[in-house]
Amino acid sequence: MSLPVNCYEFLRSGNSFTEAKSILKPIFDRFTKAFDEEDFEQVTSYYAPNAVLVQIGKKGVYGREAIKEATVEYSKRMGRTKTKISGECYQMTGDYIIITANYEATTEKMGVVKGKFTQIWRKSNNTYLILHDEFTM
Repeated sequence: MSLPVNCYEFLRSGNSFTEAKSILKPIFDRFTKAFDEEDFEQVTSYYAPNAVLVQIGKKGVYGREAIKEATVEYSKRMGRTKTKISGECYQMTGDYIIITANYEATTEKMGVVKGKFTQIWRKSNNTYLILHDEFTM
């Protein structure tokens, strides 16, 4: 899956974009903060039990425990991070919200790491959880 990172104007001006952003952005900001603070229990709690995390062209992992192990591994390689998100595009359909964006992580051990990501969040018990998360690095 490779969704465009540049959101088309008709999406940005539409109700789907506005509603999706108003719902997901506060949740996504907490998710990003937990990652930057290396709170991997909290990071993992944003994933559905049957979620997948895919580093495009490299590897994918399935389930919360494997995702936690992968995020700990990434953190060990990067060290402390501060992440900036840009070019966000939110799309909503039914119980799903998709976000595509660019990220720039200033890391302790690897310098500046840039990439793109796509996440599919699914509504679950009055909140949203990540079902599919893919990124380039």
